[in-house]
Amino acid sequence: MSRSHHARGGIGVRGPVPGWESRAVNREMRVQPADDPALRQVGELFEGYAGSWWVAGGWAVDLNLGRVTRAHGDVDVQVLARELELFVGHSGAYELQLADRLTGERRAWAYPEPVEPGRETLLLVGGPVALEVMVARSDGDEWVFHRGHRTRLPLGRLTRRTADGLPYLAPEVVLLFKARGTRPKDEEDFRALAPLLGPEQRSWLAERLTPPGTGPHPWREALEA
Repeated sequence: MSRSHHARGGIGVRGPVPGWESRAVNREMRVQPADDPALRQVGELFEGYAGSWWVAGGWAVDLNLGRVTRAHGDVDVQVLARELELFVGHSGAYELQLADRLTGERRAWAYPEPVEPGRETLLLVGGPVALEVMVARSDGDEWVFHRGHRTRLPLGRLTRRTADGLPYLAPEVVLLFKARGTRPKDEEDFRALAPLLGPEQRSWLAERLTPPGTGPHPWREALEA
């Protein structure tokens, strides 16, 4: 990415993008950093970051599909837990908050306090776009899913990129994160993304939708059809 963000001193979040929330969603609009203010600003905020990172969540759904499917209240990104010190150094002077998804608590956070992958996320306060940072385990060149720590993928297989180089999560990984939810939007995202999966991706996801010893997941039949 060629755009520079250093005038802002690094990464920051929790402020509206002018006109972003009010603009109409065009389901056929190409999702590229140059097209959408939120993704463009995230790319600028991470420019020069020496660690690994990916757009996740709803925007990763749209990037995989190549179109906007709905309005988004923020942008989820994922970084590696082992690179938190690097991330903090890149984030500049902005405040970091820890959000606990189980209790709903939000409080100030500072490195080197650990962040529990899956349960806790980081919010960066004071910049141009709302950004929630998910923290992922890793082992060497492999990403490790937080549930059970058994599911792994090479970092390269985890990664997709836009024409401008913006990294985002592969569709089977996006759906793995969404598989425990019962929200209508998760079901919509599955119906949209499942046709993009090849046989290997479908098999990989179907085998990991639920913990060992539990009943079948409602998505499994569709993936194995």
